[in-house]
Amino acid sequence: MNNRILNIALFMFLSLGMFAQRNTGLNNTASSTANQASAAKAFGISIVKSYFESNCPSVYEKLSNEVTNITDGVRKQKSAIRKTDFCANSPLKDKTTPYTSYTANYAPEVLDNVQFANRYPSLQRLLNLRSGDFYFDGAVLKPGGIQLFNNVDAIKFVVRKNSRGVFEIVMIKLP
Repeated sequence: MNNRILNIALFMFLSLGMFAQRNTGLNNTASSTANQASAAKAFGISIVKSYFESNCPSVYEKLSNEVTNITDGVRKQKSAIRKTDFCANSPLKDKTTPYTSYTANYAPEVLDNVQFANRYPSLQRLLNLRSGDFYFDGAVLKPGGIQLFNNVDAIKFVVRKNSRGVFEIVMIKLP
């Protein structure tokens, strides 16, 4: 009988240990995804800030070598996109608006590929975001927020880490 109790206790101990390892792995994965989402959001915010600093060339430099037009799914080589065309018009209504106005009026958000597919299923079919992709929506107005942009599509884009581990824009509305 003591042997039976010992076997049951050992079985429960081992089962709990395996469960804890599985949970720890899930928590590490969730933590890693949250860290990546946070980094993607910081990257997206830096892009938006570039518009306020009248530094569209910096945005252009952060385009992937192959970028997809987010409105129709057509892919283009970056070399086929002229920087002057890409930066022809500021997305801001007023170029003198300070960046602090953006932070006062907007609450940007980031969605991973699963969240994006759940929220925008028809766009997901067109764009086919993959694991590791993040959709940055910098056009989310806070309650009572004031619209500062003529072209909100310029602050909605998809980012992905390249082979060097650096985020770049892989999908955005192209001119």
